[in-house]
Amino acid sequence: MNIKSLLLGSAAALAAVSGAQAADAIVAAEPEPMEYVRVCDAFGKGYFYIPGTETCLKIGGYIRVDFNGGDINGQDTDGNGVGDSWKTRSRLSLRLSTASDTEYGALKTYAEVQAQRDDNTGGGTNLAHGYIELGGVLIGYTGTLYSDFTGDAGKTIKDFYDVDYGDFDRTQIRYTYDAGNGFSFAFAVEDDSNTDSKSVADYLVADDNYMPDLVAGIGYNGGAWKLRAVGGYDESMEEGAIKVRGDLSLGQVSLFAMVGWNTDGDFKNNYARWDGDWAAWLGASYSLTEKATLNGSINFDDGDNVEASLNVAYQVVPGFTITPEVNYRSDADEKLGGGAEDWGGVIRFQRNF
Repeated sequence: MNIKSLLLGSAAALAAVSGAQAADAIVAAEPEPMEYVRVCDAFGKGYFYIPGTETCLKIGGYIRVDFNGGDINGQDTDGNGVGDSWKTRSRLSLRLSTASDTEYGALKTYAEVQAQRDDNTGGGTNLAHGYIELGGVLIGYTGTLYSDFTGDAGKTIKDFYDVDYGDFDRTQIRYTYDAGNGFSFAFAVEDDSNTDSKSVADYLVADDNYMPDLVAGIGYNGGAWKLRAVGGYDESMEEGAIKVRGDLSLGQVSLFAMVGWNTDGDFKNNYARWDGDWAAWLGASYSLTEKATLNGSINFDDGDNVEASLNVAYQVVPGFTITPEVNYRSDADEKLGGGAEDWGGVIRFQRNF
């Protein structure tokens, strides 16, 4: 074999090996384009698109720390019905909202999970709200329409003690209609489980049935003023209650008045949780400065209960507010055990995010 033949044979062998290696080589794929989080402003501030979907998500909540003291707010360490030590509470509230457009309107969900600890020992976690909304229909667990439609009793921390305006939550099916001209209407079918008891009546009411409670409301928003009315029917008691509320905004001052009527003043029911035939709640807020707001409220009912609260909510920086409050409760029937008149106070530190 001459030199020329040897060189040609070696070159052919090298070419064959190189071809085989090239066939086995791994070709790197082109990198996927990175998808950044996009702002979703169609449903309000704070929403962003969940990557890869057309669903918008909003995350928020607060951390709150309360220090309570006095006869009616403090910790009752000796069991005599009167507070004699500090009562503390720390709470985390985490809120998740989703929204997307559909052929039937906006599809929304809302969930709020709360975890809190009282007096360094007692603690717990619960689902405070969890519901689905579509086209004005709400299904899930949240505040009863009876209180949601008219609102709470002012901007004080302790907005009631005995004169309860209906501050409770329920699993429900609710429909709300906004006419677009200021009028709105709402109707709800509410699960009454675990509310038909001696806590709302002077005798035990059976709740082992399929019948729900019913709530309906109508309101008008005139801009600087609002007028709303709501009624609730307790099917177990076969009684109910009606509330009417008016709000007025005058620049730095906002005022409200709310009255309630029990269809049977001799007994409480799920919606009439005060004493006697009637109850009233009055309140006002005044903007002292850009950072400080003065809030006050007073409640009274047919059972001689009188309650009052006064606070100043001061915004230290955006998102962080400190609120000191003083509270008073009087009962002419001396139901409090420690006396007919009692005082208390609370200071709240809250960071919203």
